Amino acid sequence: MTPRSKAVDPQEVYARWLERGARFTFAFALLSLALYLTGALEPLVPLDDLPRLWTLSAADLRREAQAPSGWDWLRFVRYGDYLNQLGISFFALLSLVCTARVIPAFAKSGERGQAVLAALQVIVLLAAAL
Repeated sequence: MTPRSKAVDPQEVYARWLERGARFTFAFALLSLALYLTGALEPLVPLDDLPRLWTLSAADLRREAQAPSGWDWLRFVRYGDYLNQLGISFFALLSLVCTARVIPAFAKSGERGQAVLAALQVIVLLAAAL
Protein backbone atom coordinates (compact mmCIF):
# COMPACT_ATOMS: atom_id res chain seq x y z
CA MET A 1 0.00 0.00 0.00
CA THR A 2 1.53 3.27 -1.07
CA PRO A 3 0.92 6.42 0.94
CA ARG A 4 -1.49 8.75 -0.79
CA SER A 5 -0.27 12.27 -1.41
CA LYS A 6 -2.08 14.58 0.93
CA ALA A 7 -4.12 17.23 -0.88
CA VAL A 8 -3.03 20.78 -0.22
CA ASP A 9 -5.88 23.11 0.67
CA PRO A 10 -4.89 26.63 -0.40
CA GLN A 11 -7.29 28.18 2.12
CA GLU A 12 -5.60 26.31 4.97
CA VAL A 13 -2.16 27.34 3.72
CA TYR A 14 -3.25 30.99 3.55
CA ALA A 15 -4.89 30.84 6.99
CA ARG A 16 -1.85 29.17 8.59
CA TRP A 17 0.53 31.77 7.15
CA LEU A 18 -1.83 34.60 8.08
CA GLU A 19 -2.10 33.39 11.67
CA ARG A 20 1.66 32.94 12.11
CA GLY A 21 2.42 36.20 10.34
CA ALA A 22 -0.10 38.13 12.40
CA ARG A 23 1.32 36.73 15.64
CA PHE A 24 4.89 37.60 14.63
CA THR A 25 3.90 41.03 13.37
CA PHE A 26 1.89 41.84 16.49
CA ALA A 27 4.80 40.78 18.73
CA PHE A 28 7.23 42.86 16.66
CA ALA A 29 4.94 45.90 16.72
CA LEU A 30 4.41 45.57 20.47
CA LEU A 31 8.15 45.25 21.14
CA SER A 32 9.01 48.19 18.88
CA LEU A 33 6.35 50.32 20.57
CA ALA A 34 7.73 49.40 23.99
CA LEU A 35 11.26 50.32 22.87
CA TYR A 36 9.96 53.65 21.57
CA LEU A 37 7.80 54.59 24.55
CA THR A 38 10.42 53.61 27.15
CA GLY A 39 13.08 55.62 25.36
CA ALA A 40 15.28 52.54 24.85
CA LEU A 41 15.55 53.65 21.22
CA GLU A 42 15.91 57.34 20.55
CA PRO A 43 13.24 58.69 18.17
CA LEU A 44 14.11 60.71 15.10
CA VAL A 45 11.30 63.13 16.04
CA PRO A 46 11.13 63.81 19.79
CA LEU A 47 7.84 62.71 21.35
CA ASP A 48 7.30 66.17 22.85
CA ASP A 49 7.38 67.75 19.37
CA LEU A 50 4.55 65.60 17.99
CA PRO A 51 1.52 67.63 19.19
CA ARG A 52 2.92 70.75 17.51
CA LEU A 53 3.87 68.90 14.33
CA TRP A 54 0.44 67.26 14.01
CA THR A 55 -1.14 70.67 13.46
CA LEU A 56 0.95 71.25 10.32
CA SER A 57 0.24 70.23 6.75
CA ALA A 58 1.93 67.05 5.58
CA ALA A 59 4.56 69.00 3.60
CA ASP A 60 5.31 71.33 6.52
CA LEU A 61 5.45 68.44 8.97
CA ARG A 62 7.91 66.56 6.76
CA ARG A 63 10.10 69.66 6.42
CA GLU A 64 9.98 70.58 10.14
CA ALA A 65 10.62 67.04 11.33
CA GLN A 66 13.21 66.42 8.61
CA ALA A 67 11.25 63.27 7.88
CA PRO A 68 12.17 61.17 4.86
CA SER A 69 9.81 60.59 1.97
CA GLY A 70 9.09 57.48 -0.06
CA TRP A 71 11.14 54.45 0.86
CA ASP A 72 13.89 56.58 2.45
CA TRP A 73 12.32 55.93 5.87
CA LEU A 74 13.92 52.45 5.84
CA ARG A 75 17.29 54.10 6.52
CA PHE A 76 15.93 55.30 9.87
CA VAL A 77 14.68 52.05 11.44
CA ARG A 78 17.38 52.43 14.08
CA TYR A 79 15.16 55.15 15.59
CA GLY A 80 12.23 54.12 17.75
CA ASP A 81 9.57 55.98 15.79
CA TYR A 82 10.66 54.49 12.46
CA LEU A 83 11.03 51.00 13.91
CA ASN A 84 7.31 51.34 14.73
CA GLN A 85 6.66 52.18 11.10
CA LEU A 86 8.43 48.96 10.12
CA GLY A 87 6.00 47.01 12.32
CA ILE A 88 3.05 48.70 10.63
CA SER A 89 4.58 47.87 7.26
CA PHE A 90 4.76 44.20 8.25
CA PHE A 91 0.99 44.27 8.79
CA ALA A 92 0.51 45.86 5.38
CA LEU A 93 2.71 43.25 3.68
CA LEU A 94 1.13 40.27 5.38
CA SER A 95 -1.63 39.78 2.82
CA LEU A 96 0.90 39.98 -0.01
CA VAL A 97 3.14 37.34 1.63
CA CYS A 98 0.19 35.01 2.26
CA THR A 99 -1.03 35.41 -1.31
CA ALA A 100 2.45 34.67 -2.68
CA ARG A 101 2.72 31.61 -0.45
CA VAL A 102 -0.60 30.20 -1.64
CA ILE A 103 0.35 30.26 -5.35
CA PRO A 104 2.16 26.88 -5.20
CA ALA A 105 -0.74 25.41 -3.18
CA PHE A 106 -3.19 26.46 -5.90
CA ALA A 107 -0.94 24.97 -8.58
CA LYS A 108 -0.47 21.71 -6.65
CA SER A 109 -4.22 21.34 -6.08
CA GLY A 110 -4.86 21.77 -9.81
CA GLU A 111 -6.35 25.25 -9.53
CA ARG A 112 -4.07 26.82 -12.10
CA GLY A 113 -6.45 29.70 -12.85
CA GLN A 114 -6.44 30.69 -9.18
CA ALA A 115 -2.65 30.40 -9.12
CA VAL A 116 -2.39 32.78 -12.09
CA LEU A 117 -4.81 35.26 -10.48
CA ALA A 118 -2.89 35.14 -7.19
CA ALA A 119 0.40 35.69 -9.05
CA LEU A 120 -1.08 38.66 -10.89
CA GLN A 121 -2.32 40.09 -7.60
CA VAL A 122 1.17 39.80 -6.11
CA ILE A 123 2.67 41.53 -9.17
CA VAL A 124 0.16 44.39 -8.97
CA LEU A 125 0.75 44.87 -5.23
CA LEU A 126 4.53 44.87 -5.69
CA ALA A 127 4.24 47.37 -8.56
CA ALA A 128 2.04 49.59 -6.42
CA ALA A 129 4.59 49.51 -3.61
CA LEU A 130 7.32 50.80 -5.89
